[in-house]
Amino acid sequence: MIAAGRVLLIAAALAAVPSLASAQVYIGRDAPHRGSIEVGGDGTFVGGFDMGSATADLTTSSPTQRFDLFTTESRVDGFPGASVRVGYYLTRSISLEGGMRYARPTLSTVLSDDAENAADVTATEQASHYVFGGSLLVHFPQAGFAGSRGIPFISAGAGHLRELHEGNQLVESGLEYHATAGVKFWLGSGDHRFGVRFEAGLSAREDGLDNKDGRRMLPLVSGGLSYLF
Repeated sequence: MIAAGRVLLIAAALAAVPSLASAQVYIGRDAPHRGSIEVGGDGTFVGGFDMGSATADLTTSSPTQRFDLFTTESRVDGFPGASVRVGYYLTRSISLEGGMRYARPTLSTVLSDDAENAADVTATEQASHYVFGGSLLVHFPQAGFAGSRGIPFISAGAGHLRELHEGNQLVESGLEYHATAGVKFWLGSGDHRFGVRFEAGLSAREDGLDNKDGRRMLPLVSGGLSYLF
């Protein structure tokens, strides 16, 4: 009887070893971790802005007088777009990300105050908007919710702004800076999983098709899907 009891105890111990080892491996690979890669795509929306007014005039014989032909007022409407991104986790909390954003903003110009009293006219063109940039993300797993599947984060970065007028006849370049706060919500568990991501913040732009001197601050929101591996 004693020998049989020892055999049963040894067998039970041997059966428990694989399950314990498996549990240790899972804990040690809690994702995301250093070396994890996140890829994804988002729908985006950037706020519109007024580009100001200008007056076309003719030079007269008197240097102190001018003849105004018409006045223009230009605006870029708020525009939706799409972006793709790939990120690399340096630690569980910090990742580096690079990507591209594309949109088709509409530029409208109103011609008014015509010298010959012609009716006001609105001219529109659809530009192509590209931003190629990178970001640093800081995650807060200690503030996670829903069983640590929801993770808040903040992000900041910069990129190259490239905008083309309709017909790609004129290219305007500039810089773009952004800062956002958001949340990632992971679906499932393990090293490979899908998730959803939402963020909002500010995008600051310099130059491009804008004629403003200095930086222009615009609201930026985005949301989309991610895959972690």
